[in-house]
Amino acid sequence: MEDAVGLKEEGNTFFKDGKYEEALSSYIKAMEVSDLKDAEKAILYKNMAQCHLKQKSYEEAIKAASKALELFSNDPKALYRRCQAYEQLGQIEEAYKDAAAMLKADPKNTAVKSVIERLTPIIQERAKQQNSTQSRVSQMFNIAFDPNGAVDKRIQAMNNLLVLTREEAGSKIIIQQNGIASLRDILDQSKNDELIQPAARVLAGLCEGNKDRAFSVFGEIGMGRFRYLMSKHSEGVATSVGHIIQNILTRVSDVETYKEEIRKFEEARKKGDNMLRPQFKLTEAAEHLIDEVFHVLIVMLESNKVSGYGRDSAMELIIKNVTRKDGLHWTRKFLDTQGIEALLLIAGAVKQHQTLQITDLSKMHASVALSKIWDDTISDKERDIFKEKCSAFFKELFGDANLDSKVEAVKAISTLLQGPFEVGNMILGFEGVTQLMLALANSDISIHQQVAVEAIVHSASKKERCTGLLADAVPILKKLFQSGDDHVKVRALVGLCKLGSYGGSDASIRPMAEGSTVSLAKACRKFLKSPNKEADLKQWGTEGLAYLSLDADVKEDLITDEEALKSLVFVAMNPTKSTVYATATVFVNLTNSYDKQELVPEMVELAKFSKQHVPEEHEMDKPDYVKKRVHKLAATGIVSALVALSNTESGNSRELVSRVFLTLAVEEDLRGLIVQQGGVKVLLSLALDKNTDNGKHIAAQALAKIAITLDPNLAFPGQRIYEVVRPLIQLLHIERTGLQNFEGLLALTNLSSISDSVRQHIVTDKGIPMIEHYMYEEHEMIRRAATECMCNMVMNEEVEKLFEGENERVKLWTLYCGEEDQLLVRAAAGGLAILTSNLSICRKVIQVNQWYEIMLSLIATENPEIMHRGCYILKNLIYAEKEIAEKVLEGQLMEALMAVSILTEKTKESAAQCAKEALEKAVEYGFIKHANKSLESISE
Repeated sequence: MEDAVGLKEEGNTFFKDGKYEEALSSYIKAMEVSDLKDAEKAILYKNMAQCHLKQKSYEEAIKAASKALELFSNDPKALYRRCQAYEQLGQIEEAYKDAAAMLKADPKNTAVKSVIERLTPIIQERAKQQNSTQSRVSQMFNIAFDPNGAVDKRIQAMNNLLVLTREEAGSKIIIQQNGIASLRDILDQSKNDELIQPAARVLAGLCEGNKDRAFSVFGEIGMGRFRYLMSKHSEGVATSVGHIIQNILTRVSDVETYKEEIRKFEEARKKGDNMLRPQFKLTEAAEHLIDEVFHVLIVMLESNKVSGYGRDSAMELIIKNVTRKDGLHWTRKFLDTQGIEALLLIAGAVKQHQTLQITDLSKMHASVALSKIWDDTISDKERDIFKEKCSAFFKELFGDANLDSKVEAVKAISTLLQGPFEVGNMILGFEGVTQLMLALANSDISIHQQVAVEAIVHSASKKERCTGLLADAVPILKKLFQSGDDHVKVRALVGLCKLGSYGGSDASIRPMAEGSTVSLAKACRKFLKSPNKEADLKQWGTEGLAYLSLDADVKEDLITDEEALKSLVFVAMNPTKSTVYATATVFVNLTNSYDKQELVPEMVELAKFSKQHVPEEHEMDKPDYVKKRVHKLAATGIVSALVALSNTESGNSRELVSRVFLTLAVEEDLRGLIVQQGGVKVLLSLALDKNTDNGKHIAAQALAKIAITLDPNLAFPGQRIYEVVRPLIQLLHIERTGLQNFEGLLALTNLSSISDSVRQHIVTDKGIPMIEHYMYEEHEMIRRAATECMCNMVMNEEVEKLFEGENERVKLWTLYCGEEDQLLVRAAAGGLAILTSNLSICRKVIQVNQWYEIMLSLIATENPEIMHRGCYILKNLIYAEKEIAEKVLEGQLMEALMAVSILTEKTKESAAQCAKEALEKAVEYGFIKHANKSLESISE
């Protein structure tokens, strides 16, 4: 019991010091003590709610306060804190209910009366709005559900209903007025897809953000109807219905809440806190609904009645929801269905065979789905099931006497190699598979050649396999490159490109004859530049360049071909899902934006001694050449191209875009161009969303470089100046590189100089502990950058209060004023100059050992800025109170102040003025008098 009390008191102390996260941790630990009484639990819950309020975690505050109210239903503090949280979240009706309950429990409480007075007019206004919303919904219903009305007016009315679903009141009224049934009638009766699509969007809007409505929509519409609609030959309808299902799955599963719990668990684990990992739990109704959805989606995968668009939508839903990491934990169940076989069937589908309706993107969706499921397996048993299913599928196809089955098997291998590569390699190891691929490539049938060459291209992904294929595949590929069929020719070309590029950027490895890669690159550029070529051919041409552009000779050849560069930028600005990665890869290679391992001379010598291969850098990959290529690409429009490429959902592609942006941002003269052409908005998106972890850090570093040299008001106008704070704080994580830490600190220093609202955002996003951490860093530039940043941050009232608590912050800053690094001294003295306007901080300064000598060194320096700061600190100390002033003026400091006060140099005028003001205060205290001419001159 004493432990719980001690932990609670510890939490209270942390709370008073503004350490809300630590306070919360103490309260949580106290809750874990057994045999707590209800009254004690209620106090802890209320304290936790207050911590959440301070951290602006309003939903968590509501949960904590609600738990306190479960124990004591009319507790005024719990009601008040929940009321505050509801109000901040805009849930005014709920806030008003709590305020009314408080008033009933404590009629004399003046604080409650002020809350009631504030909320009453808002409630009244909302009532008016609800009446208005009711009127608008009724009006839209009359137009949208009139079977004889004009189609364009009905579509517009449903679009208006979609807007109304974004308001809670609007969604409620649509449900109350039997809107789901009316929308269902449109889905059933209309033969016009232009009407079905907006109706589906309204249903998706109703499901968003509300679990009960999601269940209602699923119950009234039914999975059978969703399947029928998704199977239609309309991309818009298939996508819209897929969006309904996605919203239903998200809401009924509470998966977003679970992801937030996992995020908090990961943060707590990094701090060393012991917490149980949150478990993903479903209600019985939710589990039944999710199982039904997945089983129908799997049936759709292999049904020949489903359109290609519907099949793609079904795969997208599986990709987004099947995994444990970011989905609904359905991987194990998926392995027990025919799902793997169905995905392999799509992977091997050949349009010309007409076995399944597919789109150009179906193969890619199947590859991603297989990859997601394989990566999500967590045991050898699950991986064995996956492999066994794949083995059985391919053995059946290879055993079929029909040649078409073998072609489909090779096509499926090609897709598998783009997803779970390990499994694809296993299938390639089957007896006779490689020989079959080469035989099909030697065939006279165009489609067989295309399928075989694609498989060869994707199988050559490792150096060992490339060297093995060179002897057998190259002669066949060279022969096919002479084909009159462009589709075969370009695939053969890419095969040659891939086999010829496995040396990467290592100049010492030349798999093919000297100059072959440059010749292949020229052939790729022809496909890229030709205005009449199909998109498929341009895609393969770009992919060929993606492989070859690791070669520095190819880079220089391409960068001088202005027409090819413009074509590349055009492809990038009009991206398809199949061209994004290849185009981004070309840009990465041209700008050398990939990771390069530093070669330590000692390790190189050791490698040579042990006869290990040491990569060699090409002359044209040296910084001067790279810089010229970067500027040439910038002039050709690469920033606009990157903006277009960033719209992809692929994390790996977004990382590549982030890399190129960072390389551009390294060049200080290109940062303005990035801002001008919309790069900052894209970088914010790349730093926060749908990117790999590494990609987010790279994008954040590019933002930091922009924030360091450009005026933040111009680089980040409006709301963006607040949005950029979080990515910059992420750069301060201990796992980031020293350069990222340093640039993050410099950028935050620049931002924090703008306004107190920006400084408050840095505080709210928990930036202060991370900035202060680097004030103890051994690297003097990082330590100085952190101190400079905090020098700006102490202007914030909340940060200043941190220095008032029982800690040694003031001591550290005072000691830093005595360091040898003049820039560090300047920053520390600047911070103290601001902080010493506070009496309690002044008292702390004079408790530091050697404070007197440190202050003396500040005003005795030749550096005018440091001298001014030192005089300002002394002036504040003297003005603070008489006792402190007496200690300041009892030795050499007074003589030093007198000496500074009579300085006439222009650069030291500010310091002289501060010294005069300090001495005038000393006269006022009676410590000194205007006894002689020199002192009289001071007072003038």
